[in-house]
Amino acid sequence: MKIEELKTRNDWEEFKSKASEESELIIFKFSPVCGVSLYIDTIFQKWADGLEDSNRLKISKVNVITAKKLSRQIAAELNVIHESPQVIWLKTNLSVKWDASHYEIKEAEMDNNLTNSN
Repeated sequence: MKIEELKTRNDWEEFKSKASEESELIIFKFSPVCGVSLYIDTIFQKWADGLEDSNRLKISKVNVITAKKLSRQIAAELNVIHESPQVIWLKTNLSVKWDASHYEIKEAEMDNNLTNSN
Protein backbone atom coordinates (compact mmCIF):
# COMPACT_ATOMS: atom_id res chain seq x y z
CA MET A 1 0.00 0.00 0.00
CA LYS A 2 1.21 3.50 -0.78
CA ILE A 3 2.59 5.51 2.15
CA GLU A 4 2.57 9.29 1.88
CA GLU A 5 5.34 11.25 3.56
CA LEU A 6 4.11 14.25 5.53
CA LYS A 7 6.59 17.11 5.83
CA THR A 8 4.53 20.25 6.32
CA ARG A 9 1.34 21.50 7.93
CA ASN A 10 -0.20 21.68 4.44
CA ASP A 11 0.68 18.00 3.87
CA TRP A 12 -1.03 17.18 7.18
CA GLU A 13 -4.16 19.19 6.34
CA GLU A 14 -4.40 17.55 2.93
CA PHE A 15 -3.92 14.10 4.46
CA LYS A 16 -6.66 14.73 7.04
CA SER A 17 -9.03 15.70 4.24
CA LYS A 18 -8.75 12.12 2.95
CA ALA A 19 -10.69 10.85 5.94
CA SER A 20 -14.22 10.04 4.93
CA GLU A 21 -17.13 7.85 5.87
CA GLU A 22 -15.11 4.94 4.49
CA SER A 23 -11.48 5.94 5.03
CA GLU A 24 -9.44 5.65 8.22
CA LEU A 25 -6.00 7.25 8.47
CA ILE A 26 -2.73 5.99 9.91
CA ILE A 27 0.20 8.20 10.87
CA PHE A 28 3.51 6.41 11.45
CA LYS A 29 6.11 8.59 13.18
CA PHE A 30 9.73 7.46 13.19
CA SER A 31 13.28 8.65 13.70
CA PRO A 32 15.92 7.60 11.17
CA VAL A 33 18.64 7.85 13.85
CA CYS A 34 17.05 5.53 16.43
CA GLY A 35 17.68 1.78 16.30
CA VAL A 36 14.30 0.88 17.81
CA SER A 37 12.55 3.23 15.40
CA LEU A 38 14.33 1.71 12.41
CA TYR A 39 13.44 -1.81 13.60
CA ILE A 40 9.75 -0.89 14.02
CA ASP A 41 9.85 0.88 10.65
CA THR A 42 10.73 -2.43 8.97
CA ILE A 43 7.82 -4.15 10.74
CA PHE A 44 5.42 -1.36 9.80
CA GLN A 45 6.64 -1.19 6.20
CA LYS A 46 6.30 -4.97 5.77
CA TRP A 47 2.76 -4.83 7.17
CA ALA A 48 1.78 -1.91 4.92
CA ASP A 49 3.34 -3.57 1.87
CA GLY A 50 1.07 -6.58 2.49
CA LEU A 51 -2.07 -4.47 2.27
CA GLU A 52 -3.96 -3.97 -0.93
CA ASP A 53 -4.52 -0.38 -2.02
CA SER A 54 -8.02 0.63 -1.05
CA ASN A 55 -10.14 3.61 -0.19
CA ARG A 56 -10.69 2.17 3.29
CA LEU A 57 -7.26 3.12 4.63
CA LYS A 58 -4.72 5.87 3.97
CA ILE A 59 -1.21 5.69 5.47
CA SER A 60 1.30 8.44 6.10
CA LYS A 61 4.79 8.65 7.54
CA VAL A 62 6.41 11.49 9.49
CA ASN A 63 10.15 11.77 10.07
CA VAL A 64 10.35 13.26 13.59
CA ILE A 65 13.81 14.69 12.89
CA THR A 66 13.17 16.56 9.63
CA ALA A 67 9.52 17.35 10.47
CA LYS A 68 9.83 17.82 14.22
CA LYS A 69 7.40 20.74 14.44
CA LEU A 70 4.78 18.88 12.41
CA SER A 71 5.21 15.73 14.51
CA ARG A 72 4.59 17.68 17.71
CA GLN A 73 1.65 19.52 16.16
CA ILE A 74 -0.01 16.23 15.19
CA ALA A 75 0.46 14.88 18.73
CA ALA A 76 -1.00 18.05 20.26
CA GLU A 77 -3.91 18.22 17.82
CA LEU A 78 -4.82 14.57 18.42
CA ASN A 79 -4.16 14.79 22.16
CA VAL A 80 -1.63 11.95 22.23
CA ILE A 81 1.83 11.89 23.76
CA HIS A 82 4.54 12.58 21.18
CA GLU A 83 6.65 9.44 20.77
CA SER A 84 8.84 7.78 18.17
CA PRO A 85 8.33 5.28 16.78
CA GLN A 86 4.57 5.69 17.02
CA VAL A 87 1.44 4.63 15.18
CA ILE A 88 -1.64 6.81 15.46
CA TRP A 89 -4.69 5.26 13.82
CA LEU A 90 -7.60 7.61 13.20
CA LYS A 91 -11.24 6.68 12.71
CA THR A 92 -13.21 8.11 9.81
CA ASN A 93 -14.21 11.08 12.03
CA LEU A 94 -10.52 11.80 12.84
CA SER A 95 -10.77 10.63 16.45
CA VAL A 96 -7.99 8.35 17.69
CA LYS A 97 -8.85 4.67 17.29
CA TRP A 98 -5.47 3.32 18.43
CA ASP A 99 -2.16 4.79 19.51
CA ALA A 100 0.94 2.69 20.15
CA SER A 101 4.65 3.25 20.41
CA HIS A 102 7.89 1.32 20.41
CA TYR A 103 7.45 -2.43 20.92
CA GLU A 104 3.66 -2.10 21.28
CA ILE A 105 3.61 -1.76 17.48
CA LYS A 106 3.05 -5.31 16.26
CA GLU A 107 1.59 -6.78 13.08
CA ALA A 108 -1.07 -8.63 15.09
CA GLU A 109 -2.26 -5.41 16.75
CA MET A 110 -2.39 -3.59 13.43
CA ASP A 111 -4.31 -6.49 11.86
CA ASN A 112 -6.72 -6.38 14.80
CA ASN A 113 -7.36 -2.67 14.20
CA LEU A 114 -7.74 -3.31 10.49
CA THR A 115 -10.61 -5.72 11.10
CA ASN A 116 -12.11 -3.80 14.03
CA SER A 117 -14.30 -1.00 12.71
CA ASN A 118 -15.08 0.53 16.10
